[in-house]
Amino acid sequence: MNDKIKKLMNFRFDRYEEMEIKLEKLAAKGIFLEECGSFFWTFRKGTPQRLKYTVTYFPEGSVFNPGITDNQQTYFDYAKAAGWNFVTQFNQMQIFCSENDNPIPFETDEKEKFKNIKRCMKKSFLPSMVISILVFILNLVVQFNSFQLNPIDFLSDYTRIFPVFMFLAVIIYEAYSLLNYLMWCKRSEKSIANGGGCDKRRNIVHRIVDVLFMSFIFGSLGYFLFYLAYETSLFGLFLAIAQMPILMIIFWSSIKYLKKKKASAKLNKVISIVVLTIANFSYLALIMVLIMKFGFSMDDGSAYRTVAWSMGSAYSHEYKLYSDTIPLTCEDLYGPIDYDYYSYKEEIDNTFFLSKSAYEQDSLPAKDAPPEIEYEILEPKFDFVYKLAKEHLLKIPEWRDNTSFESIDNKIFGTVEAYQFYYEYTPTGEYILLFLDKIIVLNMEESPTPEQISIIVEKLNF
Repeated sequence: MNDKIKKLMNFRFDRYEEMEIKLEKLAAKGIFLEECGSFFWTFRKGTPQRLKYTVTYFPEGSVFNPGITDNQQTYFDYAKAAGWNFVTQFNQMQIFCSENDNPIPFETDEKEKFKNIKRCMKKSFLPSMVISILVFILNLVVQFNSFQLNPIDFLSDYTRIFPVFMFLAVIIYEAYSLLNYLMWCKRSEKSIANGGGCDKRRNIVHRIVDVLFMSFIFGSLGYFLFYLAYETSLFGLFLAIAQMPILMIIFWSSIKYLKKKKASAKLNKVISIVVLTIANFSYLALIMVLIMKFGFSMDDGSAYRTVAWSMGSAYSHEYKLYSDTIPLTCEDLYGPIDYDYYSYKEEIDNTFFLSKSAYEQDSLPAKDAPPEIEYEILEPKFDFVYKLAKEHLLKIPEWRDNTSFESIDNKIFGTVEAYQFYYEYTPTGEYILLFLDKIIVLNMEESPTPEQISIIVEKLNF
């Protein structure tokens, strides 16, 4: 029977008293701490026991140290003499426990303890907080650029929207934690100056914020993975989920191996970070190779058949021919067409910002290929999304010379506004049709006749 359990622990150096109380409550339930980690701590099940815990900090401590330093050993001996048993350590933090109800405190100098906490925070937590904020801000900038390039695709795709909310949540939480630590420093300085100790006020707001943050992150992550599992191949999902655990295993394996080899903390740190960086790039390269070889593109569940189509005397390309039911077809507009290689494809994306239904009827590339048609029906759920979509659709990129959208008589389509795309002053079959609550982007090979417009209006339910 396995008596070991793992628990997710959200811990910060300046909240040591909360952790001491939590460990004491767990011990009273027969759950005893054995080993600390970055996020998951290892506990052992046993007979419930009344234990006192204390969390201390030693600036020389490091996960990269080959072993306990001489100064640490002296510190542990001092703790032992005071009745405290060493339990575990992580970075600069050490945790001791005592079976005595009122053990002798072995850290009585609150001023020195406060300095130790500040040194440890400056050495590990604060740099990681600042780096984390900067990294996630950089990710937000990248996402914002993607949004600017195509707000319609961005706002209709949960795989792009969810990361933005998660990045924002992490930035806000890290900024809150940083501000909270600075306020704790101020309170502790004032308390010590008045003859007291480090601030030990248990703040219910901390707990509420932590619970909300963790619930949001894990809830969003779970929904996001479920969404990916539904939209992508399972192997692609597995690669995405496995990335972080694999990198962490490699990173910690490197640290443990170098510690066994008695490498110095500085050498261990440099080599392990280099190994982690190489492993990360290698993993990304592996994913790219697998995507190029097997493809993990979005699977929309549409049925299709494949055909090998000759592109020349020595080359052929394999095409997917879909057989979705689409509301408007070339046959509706042009009558019966004797052609066996049409692809009818429907793709629907729906978020709380925008619903986008895209339809295509494509033929295979050939000189005498039959007509094609494609159209999108956009249904914005907020006015600002409608305005963004309209602005994006009517914007002509600078590189498209001699092109424009010209307003046309909207009565023929029964719209609020209607625009036709012109190339070198010649009207084309591309239209932007604006209704009160939806936008239709219609792309045909040539301008439709009045009879075809009537069919379009009927089939697309204008």
